Amino acid sequence: MALVDHLKSLRAACAVSLTGSSIGAARALHVSQSSVTRAVQSLEDVLQQAVFDRSAQGMRVTPPWAELLQRCVRAFQYLAIAPASKVGVAEGPGWMTCRFASGVGLRHLRVLLSLAVTGSETVTAGQLGVSQSAVHQSLVQAEHFSGKKLFTRSRQHGLRVTELGAQVVHGCKLFDAELAQADEVLAALSGQVAGRLAIGTLPFSVGPLLPVAVNRVMQDLPGLQVTVVDGTYDALIAKLRDAEIDLIVGALRPEFAVQGLMQETLFVDGLAVVVRAGHPLALRQQLSWQHLAEAQWIMPMPNTPAQTVFERTLAQGGLPLPATQLRVNSALMMQSLLMQSDRLAMMSPRQIQSEIQAGLLVVLPLSVPHAVRTIGLIRRSGILLTPGMQALLEACRRVAYEMVGENPLNKPDA
Repeated sequence: MALVDHLKSLRAACAVSLTGSSIGAARALHVSQSSVTRAVQSLEDVLQQAVFDRSAQGMRVTPPWAELLQRCVRAFQYLAIAPASKVGVAEGPGWMTCRFASGVGLRHLRVLLSLAVTGSETVTAGQLGVSQSAVHQSLVQAEHFSGKKLFTRSRQHGLRVTELGAQVVHGCKLFDAELAQADEVLAALSGQVAGRLAIGTLPFSVGPLLPVAVNRVMQDLPGLQVTVVDGTYDALIAKLRDAEIDLIVGALRPEFAVQGLMQETLFVDGLAVVVRAGHPLALRQQLSWQHLAEAQWIMPMPNTPAQTVFERTLAQGGLPLPATQLRVNSALMMQSLLMQSDRLAMMSPRQIQSEIQAGLLVVLPLSVPHAVRTIGLIRRSGILLTPGMQALLEACRRVAYEMVGENPLNKPDA
């Protein structure tokens, strides 16, 4: 079952878990005790298991449900963004005193997420299979819960999300992701290890690390569904913050400060100058950086660690930056260009170890002492790891250890 389909019951169960009784939950949610009792009972009926142990002292979460409800509470907290509070409600956990978090339903969330993409009530209605008036009504209700406008309207541009609306939509995405992970925990309670992982990879920085790690995890957890997507650093960071992906693997930035995210070092990777087999420079018995003065390069993408290393290395070798710039963001494209021309590129030998072993590409014997990058992981901080995520993190650490022959640092940098 999908927990998001039982939002009212789940909200009541979370409130009971925090207050310790149906009376406390009813007071916090500003509803009747009977409605809380019915909602919790409905959830237990659907699950066919007890979520709470009941006694004269109140209601206590059963051990199997402790982690699951903790995740659900975190999910509702992501919705506690809109400033409007319910009148007459005593202070308590933010989401229970927030009119938006304690009032919106599944249809409101789906409408907001769709409108943020389409900017059109008509298009959203078509996507969700409802009438345009139903979409409009859901939006009006969501804005009532928030106390402010979430979208601006114009004939020329349609609907555009406001600053508060963007925060609410971001919270809705995190809410969805947290409940999806709670579904995985729920499946694990019945002995089913399943779930999904979406991994973002940065160009020229994964090498054999991720393929080996993913294969090991899927052998151990055959029910896990894994999706791997390539992208630029900024694009993947945005997806990670919105919980559209679970993890980024690649070259880390030395000055990392993205709220809600953390990075972890796996190993330090060296770069080298790479050319095709049979390249004139590869045939020289003695080679110095000055022999590369007229060389044509395939350059790294701007604003990347590889670009910083490239510029620093050429400067140390007394060479200017190439006048004609060819930049490639695809490892396969770069390898193809190298093998079909006399161009040079600065790459990680680990990234192309298969091509080197096959005799297609070679590393020039040039000293590049400072040409290194830090390879690691970026993920959301403070989250509860699912079994699949925990397995992948451990597999990446083990593979990194095997690749470099020494323990990775494994020091998270908040």
